[in-house]
Amino acid sequence: MNSEARRAFIATGLGWGLDGFTFTMFALALPAILVSFNMTVAQGGLITTTSIIASAFGGIVGGVLADRYGRAKVLAYIVLLFSVCTALTATSQNMYQLGFWRILEGFAYGAEWPVGAALLAEYATAKHRGRIMGILQSAYAIGWAGSTLTFYVVYSMFPDGTAWRFLFLVGILPALTIFWIRRSVKDRVVIKKATESKNSFLMLFQGSTKRTTIIATIMVFGMNGMYYSVFAFLPLYLKTVQNLSLIGTATYVWITIIGSFLGYVFSGFLHDKLGRRPTFTIFILGAGATISLFIFLPIEGTMIAYAIGLLLGFFASGQAGGLGSFLSELFPTKMRATGKGFAYNVGRGISALGPAFIGIAASSLGLGNAILVIGLASCLIAVSMVWLLPETCGKEIVEESETLVQSLLNENPKSTVNIY
Repeated sequence: MNSEARRAFIATGLGWGLDGFTFTMFALALPAILVSFNMTVAQGGLITTTSIIASAFGGIVGGVLADRYGRAKVLAYIVLLFSVCTALTATSQNMYQLGFWRILEGFAYGAEWPVGAALLAEYATAKHRGRIMGILQSAYAIGWAGSTLTFYVVYSMFPDGTAWRFLFLVGILPALTIFWIRRSVKDRVVIKKATESKNSFLMLFQGSTKRTTIIATIMVFGMNGMYYSVFAFLPLYLKTVQNLSLIGTATYVWITIIGSFLGYVFSGFLHDKLGRRPTFTIFILGAGATISLFIFLPIEGTMIAYAIGLLLGFFASGQAGGLGSFLSELFPTKMRATGKGFAYNVGRGISALGPAFIGIAASSLGLGNAILVIGLASCLIAVSMVWLLPETCGKEIVEESETLVQSLLNENPKSTVNIY
């Protein structure tokens, strides 16, 4: 990996880690927020849902802008917006203000992944793209670990009603990196001027790309529906259903985070070894099995319970480890960020109905059973869609004529360009 690729990896990892930090932070803070604003579980689920729906629009807008103006430039401004909105969440005085900031944050949350993942995927070689993008996905687990550590420290220093506000204020820190991103991170591919490029969004629904767009979106809907069914309510479930203390909840969550990190990284290597479709299938079915164990077996601090938490993180997170490479390989350069943004974030936006349904169904089925039903149904949808898409392992996604280096050489054939 050359210096340009390393800088792209750091920038995209930072953005995706911020995604993991803020999304899991809200789940950790949710019990205290419900008390502070006298909200119900259903209302908490609704705010999560509206934020994820907003991410669908963010993903489309971010993807279109990245295909039109460049990946690195757009990524810097997204990180700035994300950081500011996360910090301003701390100023909320009621449920409606909270929802407002969560919607804006969700918009930026959705815009970050397709832009950053497209940037890095175009630097990765076909042989190693699965593992590189899997390691990128592991930044989400690192962000999750950061939010959990911050949660534990802040809640040990302040009462619950105040601690959650300090938790969100920490989110402003990544904004400090935008100057480095703008100065140091460059696109690998040449981005046509806005006046020369076609509408990348409309191109998603033309010819054979239309089928790919629709199926990929449904696949992501299933994967995220399964993931959100568990992790949006994990701290609340452990505290209210399993009756774990703050320390018990934190221990279980830490074990799940370790499993998530390992799942992301291992799945990336497995994608390069077995291919996209077999690896997705292994992890999706594994996630469904561990969700069932998570709900049916009591969590009492035993080694078996912790083993289930490790497997839950491993499979539920690892099933998404190949999305960065797979979606990059499904869409050509001229619409890559837009295609990834639409499929990933619209799929994720629709899956946002899951937390809302769980919040509503919990009153009659119980929180555990509601999580189980939505989670297993989502797994079945995801694995079905995977096998309707082509196997893309080993596919070259950037032609030499599309690279920035080749563009510079074409403009000045006598020059020597060195990107290493």
